[in-house]
Amino acid sequence: MLESKPKTPLADQHFFLSPQLSEGQSSDDDIDLNIIASTYRSIIDEHAFDEMVASWEAKLASSGGDTEHPKVSKGLFSQLLTFRNTLEKLDVPTENDPLKLAVSEVPGPATVLSPNGNVAVINIAGERAFGKRQGAFMDAAVIAPNSLEDYRALLRAATGQGNAAQAILTILPATEGYGESFLAEGYLIRVPGQSGAHIAIRSLEIAWGPRIAERLQQAFGLTQAESEVAHLFFRLRNLESIATERGVSLLTVRTQIKTIMAKMGAPSNIDLMRLLAMIASREHVGLRGEAPVWYDPLGREKLIEMPDGRKIAWTWMGAKRGIPVVMLRGLPMTYLLPGDGEARLRDAGICLYVPSRPGHGNSTMDSSLDVMSDNLVALRVFLDQVVGRPCLGVGLASGTLPLVVEAVANPTRFHGILAIGFSCGIDPSGVQRLPQIQRIMLQLADSAPWVAELMAKSGHRMMRQHGLDWYLERAFRHTPLNQQTVRNPDWTALIRNACEHLLKQGHATFVRELQLSRHSMDTALRELRIPMRYLAPTEDPGIDLASCRQLERINPLIAVEPVTDAAELVFYQRNDLILDRIIALAHRN
Repeated sequence: MLESKPKTPLADQHFFLSPQLSEGQSSDDDIDLNIIASTYRSIIDEHAFDEMVASWEAKLASSGGDTEHPKVSKGLFSQLLTFRNTLEKLDVPTENDPLKLAVSEVPGPATVLSPNGNVAVINIAGERAFGKRQGAFMDAAVIAPNSLEDYRALLRAATGQGNAAQAILTILPATEGYGESFLAEGYLIRVPGQSGAHIAIRSLEIAWGPRIAERLQQAFGLTQAESEVAHLFFRLRNLESIATERGVSLLTVRTQIKTIMAKMGAPSNIDLMRLLAMIASREHVGLRGEAPVWYDPLGREKLIEMPDGRKIAWTWMGAKRGIPVVMLRGLPMTYLLPGDGEARLRDAGICLYVPSRPGHGNSTMDSSLDVMSDNLVALRVFLDQVVGRPCLGVGLASGTLPLVVEAVANPTRFHGILAIGFSCGIDPSGVQRLPQIQRIMLQLADSAPWVAELMAKSGHRMMRQHGLDWYLERAFRHTPLNQQTVRNPDWTALIRNACEHLLKQGHATFVRELQLSRHSMDTALRELRIPMRYLAPTEDPGIDLASCRQLERINPLIAVEPVTDAAELVFYQRNDLILDRIIALAHRN
């Protein structure tokens, strides 16, 4: 049993525990004022967060290089504590993410897809109706045959291969409770800076309230007869059926519909249907599409419940009873395989187990343990109860660190380790090469976790208010290859799920992840007695090949493989190569 060693207490649990307060007047008055001003402005100004990071960089520099003990005056401490209390009292910010708005504006089933059909966002009603969760692939089975061509035209248009901007689709619900079918509008959402469009699919099945006819007559000058025809058009969507219902000729109905379209400013039947749906939805103000809590998009998650009540969640990809491989995800947020990735593992007879580390997704953390000990407890329980035999360990960035520490403590756990991407625990010198925001957050998580927690809390609020792109732009704007990846909506559909997985239990998990990244690995790497292959993406700013090569000198069992055309998002940029290595190493033993 590991001893409890909270050497890096999480600020969210022990806020401002033993901060290094300098006595008397601070020598950094200007810097402190900048920190205070940018911190408070970050509530309403999305760019103030960058200024806050820059001010803390100046603060760390003013400490004479002693980032272990940044100078914090009692006055600055008091202001930051007040700001923290202010954040606690503020309402949840209004959601401005255009993809999330699309599914929250309607009470019925709604989802937004990437051009290749992955679910980028979805509401709870959509999860039930479409039978899918965020990050999963939406196959065409839920699209009625008479709507397939329109749906495929939208998919083509999303990648610039057509001009179908909107359609009315018939949906065949995947679960009971929505009848045999329902109609939905399909349209494109273009996010600035992205290389393709997303496809929104939103139910048009909205109850026609008693006051809608009155609104149509008052707002658009429709006659009572025209408002009745509009109601039938909204309900039946077929001119012949309307004519039969009213006992008039088809020509009469066509003339009335044209008049209604002219009065309401709707250039097409689809526009008229959308406008009527919007007006009908006014009767449901307050009944927004409820956002789901993160769940495994693969639909395979299982939970291990420990005697103390802790839960360890895990899922898997590939062949259900295949050769076991355990993958621990880390920063940056990637883990879901692209469409053909799982098929490759299945064909190779490999089961890729993916446990959620403490605080991620549905795995709970033990805040009384330091972050490495917390990870080891969860990893050991998972290996004992699920895997039960030696296997290949795969670590994404910081996810590598618990694997190495466990391999040293229990050499028979793994027959090899595949480390993917930069981890400052493996190469601490890389921190200084990172872009400003990553570098400062890592330094503060190590030396002043109470500050990192405060900034993470502010950043989490910003992300909720301005959308995931606010975070992605700051995390990856310094590397053109990363920018290209996050501008591809097919990849961001998967990245969104990974971000939700990390942040489900709040920003505290993000701070713990930063602290894990700073865990010193020198001794463990020297004592490692199983082979480790380190895939080092050459365009990652934290990677220096000369520094990486020193790993081979300190331990001949470590082999460094440079990976070109790859940076922090190497898992998606070179996914085929990574799967090649996983398959080869898993079959080697």
